[in-house]
Amino acid sequence: MICPKCNTVNQDGYNYCYNCAYPLKENIKQKEVMKLLGISFGYEMAYIFDKVIEIYEAILKEKPHYADVRYRLALVYELQNKYDKAIEHLQQALNINPNYIQARNKLADILVSVGKYQEALIQYKTLLSTKVNYTFADVLNNIGVIYEKMGNIKQAKSYYMKSISINPRFAKPYYNLGNVFFSKGNIEEAISNYNKAINLNLNIPEVYNNLALAYYKIGNIEYAEQNLLKAIYTNNLFFDAYYNLVLLYIQTNKFQKAQQILEQITEKFPHSYEIEYLKKNLQKKQKEKFKKESIDKLENNIN
Repeated sequence: MICPKCNTVNQDGYNYCYNCAYPLKENIKQKEVMKLLGISFGYEMAYIFDKVIEIYEAILKEKPHYADVRYRLALVYELQNKYDKAIEHLQQALNINPNYIQARNKLADILVSVGKYQEALIQYKTLLSTKVNYTFADVLNNIGVIYEKMGNIKQAKSYYMKSISINPRFAKPYYNLGNVFFSKGNIEEAISNYNKAINLNLNIPEVYNNLALAYYKIGNIEYAEQNLLKAIYTNNLFFDAYYNLVLLYIQTNKFQKAQQILEQITEKFPHSYEIEYLKKNLQKKQKEKFKKESIDKLENNIN
């Protein structure tokens, strides 16, 4: 038996090449692949991605049509922000198995993240026509997101509504619908949809932040403040909520609170140029208030 790796002649009963230890029989090769997969999962759990890639690439040399390995390798490349390589392996996985729904969904997600919206739309719409059973509410929502990014708000709204009609317990399209209504000035509908998303456990800072902005629009300062604080509690590195909270305190003349938040974010985000804008805004408002109070005092003395 000739070793395909080093061309050494081995006896027929050999399982491994005596010269390079390459597995010679298919059942032995499969065992080696399973062993390598087990090792790769361990490295993946430990975030040692270079080793994971090395193992997956070794498996693909033996089994280039192993779609699952190509999919998992793409996930690792995505974590490393190597999107071209991730896309390449996902496309190859789909060439092997066109009904590989996880690979197609992930490919569409990555295409969106790199701004290739038309290509992503093709992948999502292909998912909708696949014969494999799949819950399409998330796909319809993602198509809506693409149309919204492309400025086609009417189509975006339509797909968000379709997503909700398929799965009324799916929170994301409610949040996205809230954004659509907010952008159109329909604040009450925006608030309603944001609250539905929250009630369905969409625990992300963006939904609280945007709900706060909606409440501010209708003059409900108390609820605006509460939701900005919830956004910060959900993610204490979510800068937008701090920024909006400082502006809220400045606009409502709560200068001491504004200053306290400014001190926090100056420490958390030392390189943010937007903090300087907030500081100048606070100083300007304080001067205006002091000036107004001085004028009022003078007028009262005159009277």
